[in-house]
Amino acid sequence: MASSLGKRMKTMASKRKEKEPEQPHSSRFLSRKHEKHFKVVQDSRLLMERKVGMIPNFAPQFEEQLLGNDWGKLATYPTPANIAVVKEFYTNARKIGDYPAENYLGYVRGHAIKYDPDSINNFLDTVWAGHFQRNRTGSVVNIRRTDLTPLAKYWMAFSHANIQPCSHVSDITLSRALLLYCAIRNLNVNIGQVIADEIRMCANTTNSKAPLGHPSLISHLYKIAGVNTSAPPFERPRKAIDEAYYR
Repeated sequence: MASSLGKRMKTMASKRKEKEPEQPHSSRFLSRKHEKHFKVVQDSRLLMERKVGMIPNFAPQFEEQLLGNDWGKLATYPTPANIAVVKEFYTNARKIGDYPAENYLGYVRGHAIKYDPDSINNFLDTVWAGHFQRNRTGSVVNIRRTDLTPLAKYWMAFSHANIQPCSHVSDITLSRALLLYCAIRNLNVNIGQVIADEIRMCANTTNSKAPLGHPSLISHLYKIAGVNTSAPPFERPRKAIDEAYYR
């Protein structure tokens, strides 16, 4: 009886041990597979954010809508990003095996980096008190950029730079059209959720040539976590979106 109980306890302990994830492979990578994946990420370019200015002559309502949505910091936060550390972040944010152990969790040089909606909203000083609002039919929206009003074009340029990064700026997908509609109508949008999902999708994409979005935001998050990012190289934000941007 005692022998049978001992075997059963040993088997249960063995199963628990099998389910436990391994310790991080090194100070830079969560596992050997992540270290191998870094070779792919290493060749990816960063799609830097842009600072956004107010352009009363082109879209006078933009500032009012931006502040009405409580997104002021989203237009001003971009700063240079540490290229190597951003690429390590994206490498470890990719779901491989048991790592990362939680959704919206990254790892940079011994520090766990949370990029969940609350962490992003806290950094951006945005307040979320509702649910993402969608149109009633949920039908696919296909909008040509040339059909947009000047205000909508400015919002779309802002979104493509700092919210839903996109190198093909002529593309206006359903999710981008919905975000554009909500921004212009001052409807509730959990901007932290939108950005967190964009980062997670980018980390887990099967397109090895896709650029890495939100590098400046990610840089701010790992600085908050205490990661030393003083060693170059750095990449600066892209050209600001202002009146000169449209000349």
